[in-house]
Amino acid sequence: MKKADFKLLLAAGVFCAVLLAGRCFFQKEGASVVVQADGELYGTYSLNTDQTIYINDTNVLVIEDGEAYMLEADCPDGLCIQQGSISVSGTMIVCLPNRVVVQVTEDGVSDNGTDGGYDAVTG
Repeated sequence: MKKADFKLLLAAGVFCAVLLAGRCFFQKEGASVVVQADGELYGTYSLNTDQTIYINDTNVLVIEDGEAYMLEADCPDGLCIQQGSISVSGTMIVCLPNRVVVQVTEDGVSDNGTDGGYDAVTG
């Protein structure tokens, strides 16, 4: 291995370490989950309260110990169940066949427009 190869590997390692440290120190735990079904706001639920949410007779979302996960879904692939639990602000569980999106937020407002705000201003 040449010196240039070693320097490149070292630089890549340092870069990865900085990214990992930034993620660990700056990610924020969410306070609530915003649930959308068919593109409409279904509800906002606190991550601090253990509960089970039945979404349109197609999905079952469970919130416990500050995390949310999809327990059941009648979609054919079940990918939303395999996504596991979420608790960090900005993370999502998506069930495409049933058009269900669950997003962890800090303040109960989704990043994708469920707060009723405008996407753009035209003149």
